[in-house]
Amino acid sequence: MTRVRSDIASLVIVAALHLAIGGVHQYAHAVAEVENSPLQVLFIVLVVTIAPWAAILFAWRRNLTVGAALFSASMLASLVVGLALHFAVESPDLHSNVVPEYRTLFLHSALGLALMEFIGFVIGAYAAVRRRYAA
Repeated sequence: MTRVRSDIASLVIVAALHLAIGGVHQYAHAVAEVENSPLQVLFIVLVVTIAPWAAILFAWRRNLTVGAALFSASMLASLVVGLALHFAVESPDLHSNVVPEYRTLFLHSALGLALMEFIGFVIGAYAAVRRRYAA
């Protein structure tokens, strides 16, 4: 497998896992009755869901470096917003404000998303810069 194919495969695996964990987290939102604001829904749809897959498509069809950088940026944006909303900012989305019956599912799915977003950021950034420094 070539480096390009390997990098794209890594991005696809991270994006698929991120999407699956995101589905679990959206389920946690639904059962815990934690609604997202219209702005949050827009962010989730565009940045969290569509942007990583669009970046992978760009990396595959056009330019790996730019696509991987866009992937990394979408993962970083998702990570920063997710950490703020789930762990820092006082809101219904704060993990400690979720009803006790669903708090564990909500917390663990939020942590899973944060982990995948961090991994996605690192893998995307690595794929974006490693071609520059390859011999």
